[in-house]
Amino acid sequence: MSEPHFAVASTFSPRFRAVISEADRIARKFGARLSVLHAGDRSDEKVENFQEAFAELGRDEVDIYWCEGDTPAQALVDAAASEYFDLLIAGAIDRPNDFRNFTGGVVRELLQRAPCDLLLIPSPKAEDESESISACLMIEAHRPRWRAARVALAAIAPGEIAVLAADSPFAHARDAALGHESSSSEIDELCEELEKIAPGVDLRTVKSNTGFTLCDIVQDAAPDFLLVEAEWRNRKRFLPPHLDWLNQVIPARLFLLGKPPREDVAPA
Repeated sequence: MSEPHFAVASTFSPRFRAVISEADRIARKFGARLSVLHAGDRSDEKVENFQEAFAELGRDEVDIYWCEGDTPAQALVDAAASEYFDLLIAGAIDRPNDFRNFTGGVVRELLQRAPCDLLLIPSPKAEDESESISACLMIEAHRPRWRAARVALAAIAPGEIAVLAADSPFAHARDAALGHESSSSEIDELCEELEKIAPGVDLRTVKSNTGFTLCDIVQDAAPDFLLVEAEWRNRKRFLPPHLDWLNQVIPARLFLLGKPPREDVAPA
């Protein structure tokens, strides 16, 4: 199996070293090569700043991709597509005085169009402060998608995994209209697989018409990582039902998994 290639989208905000530091820790967990995407012009000063940041993390060499596009998001999407990165890591908007971590325009566009797996970090930390990692996997109760998430969970190796299975009248009506029978076998299989990764796996089915109920549960639990597997249609990523709120709020580090078909990856 070839070495994964991750990229961290970086600006020179006050948090840029913290974002790079978190990206470095994630890349090491996956055994991945790590490069930088910068949506801006090249300068010797920028190169020096990046090289210093990576040298402090024990990475002597780093590839820097200077991205161009009509918008920063378009520049990042095009670069990710042309280089076929496996994971794009980016900092999300962090407002310390807000109860929720609301997204900005760049993050919302990446959520829909980044042509690879995506990790969004709302509150990056320069140092690893967690001794035991916790993770939350969000699935649909009737159509759980989790195969890609299992690979990511095995890499980050959490001590405990909470599984939130979203159930709703809409899902029941949809499955009845399509003639699908409800079955718990897939979720049982999921939990058995996850128990091979973490000593503690907790399954909770949440019946709600409001997606933000799930957001409140995650926000209260404060896991280190939130994992969601999405699907692709017409060159665009679609979140599972009742998770559209992730376009507005990111309550924890978000792994958005599920790669597009190869033909959808090439730059438009």
